[in-house]
Amino acid sequence: MRLSLKLIYLFYFAYLGFYIAPTKLVRNKIKSWLLNASEYDFTDIKEGIRLHLNESPFEPPQFIVDAVKMYLSKGNRYQHPELLERYRELAAEYSRVEPENIYPSVGADGSIRAIFYNLIEPGDTIVTNYPSYSMYSVYSSVRGTKVIKVNLKEDNEWWRENIDDLLAQAEKAELVIIDDPNNPTGSPMLNGKRELIGQLAEKAKGFVVIDEAYYEFGGYTVSPYIYDYPNVLVVRTLSKAFSLASYRLGYTIANEEIVKTLLKSSTPFDIPLPSLIAGITALENSSYIKDVIDTVSRNREILYQGLKNLNLKVYKSITNFLLIKDNRNLQEMLMRHGIAIRKLYDNFYRITVGTEEQCRMVIDKLGEELENSNSK
Repeated sequence: MRLSLKLIYLFYFAYLGFYIAPTKLVRNKIKSWLLNASEYDFTDIKEGIRLHLNESPFEPPQFIVDAVKMYLSKGNRYQHPELLERYRELAAEYSRVEPENIYPSVGADGSIRAIFYNLIEPGDTIVTNYPSYSMYSVYSSVRGTKVIKVNLKEDNEWWRENIDDLLAQAEKAELVIIDDPNNPTGSPMLNGKRELIGQLAEKAKGFVVIDEAYYEFGGYTVSPYIYDYPNVLVVRTLSKAFSLASYRLGYTIANEEIVKTLLKSSTPFDIPLPSLIAGITALENSSYIKDVIDTVSRNREILYQGLKNLNLKVYKSITNFLLIKDNRNLQEMLMRHGIAIRKLYDNFYRITVGTEEQCRMVIDKLGEELENSNSK
């Protein structure tokens, strides 16, 4: 009787003292919440116009690129910890806090991940808005936490925070995390109001995180309140207004004890050398972002008015993107012209504000597609 190849391999490895556990046995060793966890889900394009990831349409200034080039040949060495401290000092100066209040991270996601892995435990309760940045749900599921979602209220061309519900749910939560301005609506939530932040900080069972990824566009912040409310943390990024998305640079502004805690699970080498140099150079010359912010704001108005003129339901925004509600497949329509936008839940779409040329192209191409669909 001929033995199957699989049995022959099993006998062979058993003879050698090895045994390869079947996939089922391996899965049994993985925590149940990890097996059922969701992951970040998006589709990307290699060519075309990228208006789906809220990136800056402008490349980093040449002086940043030149500074990075000077360090590329030093990739065989770990960077000196003084570089990380310099980044902390500059982020603190920019944020008007002390360096001891800055936790440096690999992008804002690195800050959010550190908070989820160091300040909460499996089984804890998380409160966040719906809709909000999708990674909150991803980290919640990976950490095995319970999630309470507070539904935002649609208010004509804006979305509003449900303050009463948020405060009520915060009493149950080890972590409240709010993106403000909100992604994907583009609306202000707590608007940096001291009274609301104070109420939330005092009501919350645990920590309150305000994700200010779009702070530079919104123009308000809660960072000064970390001294009055030590359970409040602020997360920021250099991906948007600073035009450094792929350099992966972020930081958390928080009470000194929280920063010390977060630093315990990191090293001075976590942020790659080229990224550190880019971040230091950008923060030393941060005035360049004013042109980025002003141009994006002008282009946002062009895109908003153009989409309104197409009779689309488009919401106002204080960020670098717009939210649209429509029951037609706008994503497919624009992809036919090499323009990528983000399809969200239900009939909602998010469009990043690009260059003026790109915004006008979106308006023109979408107008053509909608006219063709109406004539069929």
